[in-house]
Amino acid sequence: MKYNFLLPTVAVVAAAVAAVASDGCSSSYTRLPHGQIPYENDGGCFFCAKFKGSSFPIDFGDLSDNCQQMCDNDPKCTAYSISREASLHAHEYYWGSTANCCLEREEYPPETYIDAQNGGDEPNICEKEATCWTRYKQDAGKCDKTQKKSKLCSPVWKARKFTDEKIKEHVDFIKKGCNYKDKKFESMLDEAYQQCKAEIEAEPEEVQQKARHNTDGQRSAWVAHGVFGAITFGVLSPLSTFSPSFPNSIPTDAYTAIHVTTFVLTFVTVFIAFNTKKGLVDNGDSGAKEKHQIVGLTLLLLISLQALGSMHREGKSSLKQKLITAAGFIVFGFGVYEVTSGCFLFATNYNTVYWGQVYLGYICWLILMIAGGKLAMKYYQGGRTRTKYTQVHTKAFELT
Repeated sequence: MKYNFLLPTVAVVAAAVAAVASDGCSSSYTRLPHGQIPYENDGGCFFCAKFKGSSFPIDFGDLSDNCQQMCDNDPKCTAYSISREASLHAHEYYWGSTANCCLEREEYPPETYIDAQNGGDEPNICEKEATCWTRYKQDAGKCDKTQKKSKLCSPVWKARKFTDEKIKEHVDFIKKGCNYKDKKFESMLDEAYQQCKAEIEAEPEEVQQKARHNTDGQRSAWVAHGVFGAITFGVLSPLSTFSPSFPNSIPTDAYTAIHVTTFVLTFVTVFIAFNTKKGLVDNGDSGAKEKHQIVGLTLLLLISLQALGSMHREGKSSLKQKLITAAGFIVFGFGVYEVTSGCFLFATNYNTVYWGQVYLGYICWLILMIAGGKLAMKYYQGGRTRTKYTQVHTKAFELT
């Protein structure tokens, strides 16, 4: 039996995996405790919005990913800091513009760094302002490849190099507690500090202590993982599961090809997941990630058995064919769970839209279409039988 028509599919899958692997070249970062930031931001500052051209700041959960993209896009960037929304109004009042993402390029003297933790119960203005900021420092081994920058972040202040004189001026300013000589601004910073402090204290302990390493490359890999999964379990799996119900519509070669292609795409989906297995963490359901992984491996095993069993197609009533069909229904059900749970994990980790309901709606529509097709086929076959019976009966009548 020839499967030459499978070669293009395999080639496309291989190319997609290679693209994901190459896109995975992305630097990793360590998140430092809240309020430990430098006064110097020589890499420039940006305002990251909810959508392009918007004046509303992006959600804090998505801000780190987008600001990291700006840092990855700058070959000289070594760290970035992000600001909570509470402090933006004060900055806009004093500076005339506001930014929630700032980049660093060079290492400056320790005296230019502010640690909000040193302030205790009575922090100065420097420490209050710093509390609303979180810094991410680049780990060793920066990716040489320049990544795409976020389309949601627009420049506010350009990158600049600070002179020794300017650095000394900033150090003196920090030592004096950042006296801006503007009571209204300091009052606004105090209000922002109280709000940021409350937000930080409300975060779970593990979120405060553990920095996420969901890099842009990992996110791209998870998107590819989800796309392959949706195609596999939303198109190919139903084809392989319900094809025995339409035995005259799908040739034996195509029947086997569907099962083999389903196996190939499932393998690629699992491969991508394991390649970026640290990219997602449990959010909202302590066992969601583990269940998703277990069901994924179970699906790979069942689909492997399906692919092997489909090599020699037998009659619909044979025990082997019944087992393959039963496995297909299990795969179909598990596949629905796998895609929707994957959408849940992705949405909670990246604070984005949950597409699980849309996928469930598509599955319901698909089941209705299959059921309708089956009823139409039975009606058509019944009509053909009745027509043939009428023709035979008419001919017999004419002969008599």
